[in-house]
Amino acid sequence: MLRVLALHYILFDMNSETGISIVQTLRSCGFFASVDEPTIRKIAATATVEAFGRGEMIFPEGAECRGMYIVARGTVKVYKIGPDGREHVLHVAEPGDIFGEAALFLGQGYPAYAAAVRNSSLVLLRRTAFVELLRSDPELCFKLLGAMSIWAHRLVSKLEMITLRDAGERLASYMLGRAGESGEFELTVPKSTLAAELDIASETLSRLFSRFEAQGAIEVDGRRIRVVDREMLEENAAGS
Repeated sequence: MLRVLALHYILFDMNSETGISIVQTLRSCGFFASVDEPTIRKIAATATVEAFGRGEMIFPEGAECRGMYIVARGTVKVYKIGPDGREHVLHVAEPGDIFGEAALFLGQGYPAYAAAVRNSSLVLLRRTAFVELLRSDPELCFKLLGAMSIWAHRLVSKLEMITLRDAGERLASYMLGRAGESGEFELTVPKSTLAAELDIASETLSRLFSRFEAQGAIEVDGRRIRVVDREMLEENAAGS
C-alpha cells in the first residue's frame, strides 16, 4: 500500500510535458534549504510548472504578481529598462534560483521585467495558495525570513561590486565566483546579457576577455572558460 501511495505521489509531482519534478526543484533551491520534507510537499501543492521559449517574456514590469518563480531548467534574466532604452540586468537566474519573490511578499506588481535567455522550465509558486500556506505555518515564515536576509546580502554585495570596482575587477570577480574549486565554467548567457549584468559595455567585455586570455589568466574555448592562473585573476579582482 505504501509503495502504491509513493508511486502515486511521484506521478502527481512530475509534470508530464516537461519532465520536471516540483519537489526536486524545491529541494535544489537554496531558498528552501532549511525546510523539512513534509513542508516541501505542502509547498509543492501550491505550485505549477510553466515552460518558456528563448527570448520569451515571463512578465513585464508592473504586471500583477502571479507568484514566485524557481528555475528548474534553463536561464532567466531579470532586468529594468532605462529612460534611454538601455537594458540593465539585475539578476541572472539559473537552476535552483528564485525570482519574483519581492512582488509576492510585498503584494505589489513585479518591479522589473523577466525573460527567458534559453528555453526554460519554471516552477511557479502561485501567490494566493502560497500566502495561505505561510499564514497557516509561522515557523515556515521565519525560515523564509532568514533566506530573504541572505538574498538581501547578495544584492548588497553586487551593488558594492558595481559601484566600487572597475570593469576588469568586476569580470575577474565574476569568473572566480563562477569557476569555484573546479577552475572552469560555461557561459550560460550571451555575452551581451553578461555585460548588462556587470554594467560593462559589450565591446569592453570582449576586450577584457581577450586581455585576460593574453595574460595567461584564462583559456577560452567557445563558451567554456578555464582559469589557468588563479593568483593572477585574484590580483585583477583586487585591483592590483
